[in-house]
Amino acid sequence: MSQSRPSRPSDRNVEHIRAEEPATSAGPDDSGEAAPTDSDTGREGATPDSRSDPATGAGRQGAIPSQQSRPGPEDDIMLATGRKRAAPQPTQEQIRRQPGRRAWVPNQHGAWSMLVLPPMVGWVVGGFSWVNLLFLPAWWGAYLAYWAWSQWLRTRSARKRAVLLLPLGMYSAGTAALGLITVLVAPYLLQWAVPLAPLLAIAAHQVWRGKERSLASGLATTAAASLMSAVTYSLAVGGAGGFLGLGDAQGLPGASPNGELSGWPWMWLVTALTAAYFCGTVPYIKSMIRERFNYRLLAGTVAVHAAVAGASLWLASSGLLPWPHAVLWVLLAVRSCAMPIWQWRLVRARSRPLRPGTMGVLEIVFCLAFLITIAPH
Repeated sequence: MSQSRPSRPSDRNVEHIRAEEPATSAGPDDSGEAAPTDSDTGREGATPDSRSDPATGAGRQGAIPSQQSRPGPEDDIMLATGRKRAAPQPTQEQIRRQPGRRAWVPNQHGAWSMLVLPPMVGWVVGGFSWVNLLFLPAWWGAYLAYWAWSQWLRTRSARKRAVLLLPLGMYSAGTAALGLITVLVAPYLLQWAVPLAPLLAIAAHQVWRGKERSLASGLATTAAASLMSAVTYSLAVGGAGGFLGLGDAQGLPGASPNGELSGWPWMWLVTALTAAYFCGTVPYIKSMIRERFNYRLLAGTVAVHAAVAGASLWLASSGLLPWPHAVLWVLLAVRSCAMPIWQWRLVRARSRPLRPGTMGVLEIVFCLAFLITIAPH
């Protein structure tokens, strides 16, 4: 009489398929005893082939574990019509992560406003120059080339790197050609390499380390993009004002409400506010998406926005800044605290946070308000 042994948890919910055996093994064995049943072994679905050989202690591969999924509506349609099951459609995240698409079209949607608004600020203050028709495509091409290079550096697969070579080469060559023509037309633009070089070096170093989405990388790239407002102003005034606008600024366009700041001093204040806005969006957006429930980051973000709002109110009271722009900074400070807290509550309550597109629309509204409140001066 055989003794049954207790079953192990790993043996449960596993279906074993008996391997095909010769017809002679279906009857009693040489000892005259019948083959043991499931109740003799104490395991569900156990077969003689799934037991260990007492002589050698080794198990024979006679049982094949398999998992059986419950049939669904697609299986019924396949059995009724004979058509194969349709392949699942790729999600937006899968499409976004395709290496070819990722190299041609950057997936950082907030970068588009960062590439457009600062040059427009320079136009509003100083005026439009035809050289912008060369400079802006070169600047946008430089960002696209930076994006392609960052994807190429972070990719380890040789096959995926080969996919990235075409956009990388086209963006790099186009940027180099347009940049050379622009510098030949306006050679005074070379002076802007002095403030831009360290910022781009920080961003490139973060990409090399695989941290292109770090706080340091975001602040460096947004600060470089904000400088484009001063660059387009330099194009508008034809390079007047000395090295980086630190020389004589008499007779140049742009002035504060009380007229005490004019020309480059006023433009540098506007550029600083532009950089403060875009650099402030970096930790703000991180607290909404990648750094949720990071209270230290949220506290730092709110503190920076509150400090700029306080400085704006003081400048407005002194006549150096329009009051509507100072009020806008108060709204930005409130937004930097209220929106992340609301986002965190949504995640806790229903696990469905605000979509990045919703946050992007709100930032477009603030960008337009920023431009409008600074435009009259």
